[in-house]
Amino acid sequence: MERADAILRAVQQIYDSALSPDGWSGALDAVAAVSGGRYAGILIEDQMLRRAQLLTDGTWDPAHLDLVTATAEAGVLPPWIRGVPVGLVTRSSAIQADQDYSRSLYYNEVVRPIGNFYAAVGLLEQTPAHRGLFAIGRPHGAENFADDDVAAMQLLLPHLARVLDLRRRAGEAERRADAIETVLDRVDLGVILVDAEGRPLYFNRPAEALLARADGLSVGRAGIAAALAEDTRRLHRAIAAAAAAGLPGGTIDAAGRAAAAGAHIRVSRPSGRRPLLLTVIPVARARLHAGLAAQVAVFVTDPDGAASPAPALLREMFGLTAAEAALAIEISRGQGLDAAADRLSIAKTTARTHLARIFDKTDTSRQAELVRLLLRCGVSLLPPD
Repeated sequence: MERADAILRAVQQIYDSALSPDGWSGALDAVAAVSGGRYAGILIEDQMLRRAQLLTDGTWDPAHLDLVTATAEAGVLPPWIRGVPVGLVTRSSAIQADQDYSRSLYYNEVVRPIGNFYAAVGLLEQTPAHRGLFAIGRPHGAENFADDDVAAMQLLLPHLARVLDLRRRAGEAERRADAIETVLDRVDLGVILVDAEGRPLYFNRPAEALLARADGLSVGRAGIAAALAEDTRRLHRAIAAAAAAGLPGGTIDAAGRAAAAGAHIRVSRPSGRRPLLLTVIPVARARLHAGLAAQVAVFVTDPDGAASPAPALLREMFGLTAAEAALAIEISRGQGLDAAADRLSIAKTTARTHLARIFDKTDTSRQAELVRLLLRCGVSLLPPD
């Protein structure tokens, strides 16, 4: 009964560790208590990057932990590791004779300094990218692990493997989410993720700045709102339609298909500046980060804050000269060739010559076509924090 209770406690600790970055120590302490071992650990290898991480119980000395990690990254591994089957707890002595093990480099350099000899081991996972190895030892001179010790650890091994997989998946998802946030924060375009009621769950830096100014858009108890009640109603109708269109399963009618394609809304601004331009689209639920309830993305463009393409960008992309790039940028502001020539203090004949060369280098033939192209090149990246 005592061992059964210890196994139950260990299983609980193992799953608790999935929720706590520091939970592995307590979980492996509980595993060690089940088997009467010490120095319990899980060695996780990223075989593509040749990196290793060691999760341990509370008995490990930090210096020895660093030694095991460094030797694993250098490819120095237990001599019996190739004989360990996935999902099965095995005595190390069943894979390699004690006499051979005692003469091995790994034993003498890594295991002997902590006074261990016998080990019980289990391969938690083995893929081309990852390997996870559980091991627990006993002191030199102590008896080897008995059959009931091995059987008890065999009960725990699938739980260790499951939680290890969950933690890795959660870590990968978190890294992807962090990378996406970093990219969205650098784009000079407001991005707001909301639920079906329009309550914001995420906004990037440009959107946060727009909302803070409360010039056309703001956030209240009812979610994001426009300055005018009619604009707010249209926005929330578009959000509700997009949320419905993004739900998995079921058929989508013509209205749903239109919502899935994106709704476009102009939002008036009390300051008198040009209206904000909003695009509302559904977020596919299957693609959401775990735990994120966002159903709709709202993209916000501020026409008065739209960036012109940088001269260096135009020179690099199209081979324009400095003078041609300067004229192209002035034309992209939409006031025509003569106004652009006046602002640059150049003759109109010179401007026409530059424009002909710009048309040739950009494969365009009309000013309107050129402006559309330049505006598409004008998405700028904000500096990082």
